[in-house]
Amino acid sequence: MIWMNEHKRALRVALLILLLVAIAGPWAFDQVNVPAEYPCTDPFVRLEGDFCGSPLSGIWILSAVAGALANIVVGVVTGTTVITGRAREIFIALLGLLIILPFFSTLLLIIRGDSRRRLVFHIVALGVAVGLGLLLVSSYPAGPFWRLWGPWLYVGLTATGLILEAALLAARRRLA
Repeated sequence: MIWMNEHKRALRVALLILLLVAIAGPWAFDQVNVPAEYPCTDPFVRLEGDFCGSPLSGIWILSAVAGALANIVVGVVTGTTVITGRAREIFIALLGLLIILPFFSTLLLIIRGDSRRRLVFHIVALGVAVGLGLLLVSSYPAGPFWRLWGPWLYVGLTATGLILEAALLAARRRLA
């Protein structure tokens, strides 16, 4: 526990770098209709029936979600969009923002240092990220979707970060 407390900054930097690797990895497939009698060539993977898929990174997905959210906000501000029919899009965009919350909370702890409030916020952000990540990977259908390593790495890292930060908080309480 003492070793972990002495090297917490290095552990957080490693967590942040690995989270960036996870978000840069494949998170979904862009589906293309290719009849079953034709092969899927690289980088495409045969998904099911007449569909092939090209892996999409988490960064691409988050940028698409951010763009959709920006379109909704601009439309509401300019008066060209009514928000009532867009609840699903807004919900998905907010979930996307919650997925990247551990990046910001980890960066905040690295730059600004430990405070009890920041540490508790970071633990909550990691807990939410673990829950959302597990919800995401459990919603994937069986088959090629299980080969997407980005969300699995993300869930593993956020769960590991949650355990380590909770242990650091518990050790801090014992010392106080």
